[in-house]
Amino acid sequence: MRFIKYLSLEVVIGAILYQCFLYKVYFHSLPSYLEMAILAMVVWFLYLLDRQVDNLFHPVQDERHHVHVRHRKFFRVFIGLLGFSISCLLPFQSAQVLWAGFLLLLFVLTYGFAWHRGWLHLEKELFTAVLYALGVGLVVWVHEPRSVLLVLPLIALAYQNLCFFNLIESSSEFYSARLKKTEWILVGLLSGIYAATQEIFLVLPFLVTFGITFLLSRLPFSEEKRLLGDMAFWSPLIYLLHGIFST
Repeated sequence: MRFIKYLSLEVVIGAILYQCFLYKVYFHSLPSYLEMAILAMVVWFLYLLDRQVDNLFHPVQDERHHVHVRHRKFFRVFIGLLGFSISCLLPFQSAQVLWAGFLLLLFVLTYGFAWHRGWLHLEKELFTAVLYALGVGLVVWVHEPRSVLLVLPLIALAYQNLCFFNLIESSSEFYSARLKKTEWILVGLLSGIYAATQEIFLVLPFLVTFGITFLLSRLPFSEEKRLLGDMAFWSPLIYLLHGIFST
């Protein structure tokens, strides 16, 4: 499990599972291996790069960051290889997906500039949550705009998770208040989705992710709970397995 944690593989797995879930809901099939591979590598690339950036500008925060400091040469080479692999696979994507990806890249660069200027330090987690959810659902909402309905709770779940992680690092009235507000937003979103669809298995993956993070945030904070918080995003397995065994 340490290997998974140090390489942020639990985040990559969660992103792929939510991509498969959204794709299955709207297109009744799984995304192509190429689409899953690109998402996995992009999420992995960004998370590993984020660890390197954190270590450059902030004191080492936890064991995972210590590992990235001790093995920074390996991680930097690996990040470079991931970037090269992504660039080799992108030409095989559709023009629509590439344009949407380009817009997300502009979003990242604009946010990065604003963050560097010190304008949005307290909103890093919010922008990260929006970017995560839009990226995970990109190949879905590009072809089916209605899927934004399910991207919205994914944004809120990602933000709930990031607020929880900030509270693990240090107590904060700001993130404590944001966490509670996000929980109420999620209750409203999930209730609305269920009322509109009357499909419990459509809501269940979101509900499980929400419930696990909610329970973890009410227990004494510890670094060990980070991994469980990330693994809460493996909940789409419920929907995918239900689809397999119900056919």
